[in-house]
Order: sequence, then C-alpha cells, then structure tokens
Amino acid sequence: MSDRVRRVAVLGGSRFIGRAIVAALLANGCRVTTVNRGKTPVRHARPVAHVAADRSDAAAYARALAGLDVDGVVDVTAYHPDDTRVARNAFRGRLKCFVHISSLSVYRWPMPGPVAEAAPLENDARNAYGFNKAACEHLLFDEPTAGLRWTVLRLPAVFGPGDPCSREDGLYRRIVAEKAIVVPPRPYGCQNLFVADAARAVLQLLESPQAAGKAYNAGGLPFTLEAYVELLAKRAGKPPRMLRADSQVLAQGGADPRKIPYYYEGDLVLDTRRIRQEIGFAPAWELEPALEATLAAIEETPRPAVSDAWGLPW
Repeated sequence: MSDRVRRVAVLGGSRFIGRAIVAALLANGCRVTTVNRGKTPVRHARPVAHVAADRSDAAAYARALAGLDVDGVVDVTAYHPDDTRVARNAFRGRLKCFVHISSLSVYRWPMPGPVAEAAPLENDARNAYGFNKAACEHLLFDEPTAGLRWTVLRLPAVFGPGDPCSREDGLYRRIVAEKAIVVPPRPYGCQNLFVADAARAVLQLLESPQAAGKAYNAGGLPFTLEAYVELLAKRAGKPPRMLRADSQVLAQGGADPRKIPYYYEGDLVLDTRRIRQEIGFAPAWELEPALEATLAAIEETPRPAVSDAWGLPW
C-alpha cells in the first residue's frame, strides 16, 4: 500500500466483513482504528485502536468520529440514511477517501442481468434493507467529492470462515444430513464473493483516486444454485438431492423461500467490468478453494442439529 492512506478508521470492524477488512489493512501496514460498541470480543494480528461508540446515539457517535485523526474511512455498518448522514458530516473536508460498503440489494427488482452500476436503485420501502441502503448511497451521491472523496462498493452475498449468518453452513449441513435442497423452477444465475476478496476490493478502492464519486460492483464468477449444491455435495461425499419448486408452492406449504440460500426466481448477477477496468480488481480466490476454506471452518465449529428454519416439510 502506498503512503497516501496510512491511518484508516473502520466503522464496525468486529465481525466478519469488517474483521477481514481490518486484517487486510493491518497486513498492508496501516494503522487501524475500529469504531463500534465493543460488544464482540475480537483479536487482531497487530494492535488496533478502538473507539467505543453506538450508532443508535447519533450525537455521541458524531462526537466520537470528530475525535478521529485518520486519512481514510471504511463504513461497514451504515444501514440507514441517518447513519451515513452522521458519518458524512463528521468527515467532510478532512479525509483522503471514504469507502461505503453497500449491497446488491440496492438494485430494483427485477434486475437486468448482469446488473451494471447505472441500473435503477430500490425505491420500494417495503424492501426495507435495500431501500435504506440505497438511501445511504443517495446521501453520498449528493456530496461533492471535493469535500469528501467517497466511493461506494456494492457487494453480493459475501461468504467465508467466520460468517455468523453463513448460507453455506445451512446448505452444507442439510446435505450432510441427506436432506433435500430446494432449487427454483429453472436454473438462474447467482453470485457471491469470498470475504478475503471483498477486503482486497476495499484496499484497492482506498488507494484509487479515480474511484472518487463512483459506485463499483464487485463479485465472483456467476453460478447456479444447482451447481453450488453439487460442489457442496462433492465436498461432503454425499449424493446431491435437489427438488424443484416455485416460491408460490413453497409458501403454500408453509416454507419461506426467502430463507433458502441462493434461491432466486431470476438472475442476481452483478456486472463487474467497471472495477476490473478502472481499478484492476479481480477476485484472487476461485470458488472451489474458497468453499473448501469455508467448509473446513464450518466443520470445526460446533452447531446444533439441522433445524427446519426454512420451513420445509422434509
């Protein structure tokens, strides 16, 4: 990493993606400060400064941010426009770069695949997560980069060791238990990104002045849920069992298709050409070794027996 950005604050930094970003920053010689509630015990490879602050108390959080002396900021935990407003106002005029971690969910459904950064953003408040994340972005879009060199990174599902809400965990444990995986009526394109690659994308954006004022998609190679199940089953040494059903049939049977990992009735694939061409980012991890690392960590972690959290009757 160059000397342009050496002191970085990570808003969050104690769980999964935030932790991976902290680790990547430390490995590149940065001095890192995390800003979070301090509720989750975490160890880092090197010393990390910590500021205890709760985003639910906007005034106290703003004071905490005002006291930071940093060159760059990575905001992992902005889920509501008020979160972004506080951070934007606190750092205006005193940073070299501000990277906002966003999501594929900001795009309006149905998504034209692969979906490019200029596609329409979610405007339906009933999709609260995507709607609020899009509202966070709009606050940045209105901010001149002369005052805050902001960049938005839109990620698909991120997976890897340490994911507290692992999609792979649910799928893999059902396969090991020889339970069926429900797949959509026909194959659709899906996408995810290994957590170490997500952290690498952040590093490259922090060091790329040309990224100012832009949104970037990042993601791995597309796959289908069917192919994913086959990879997981191969790792488990079990024959893959898949049942096709549409969301209406599942709902009528008491299941919640929204809880089934990578079950979509439509393509959810990001167009990642901009970040490749302008920033030079491409995933370093291929899907199979990334899954191997993820599943190895899952197998080492005690979990309760497979539940029927998806609401499936089988």
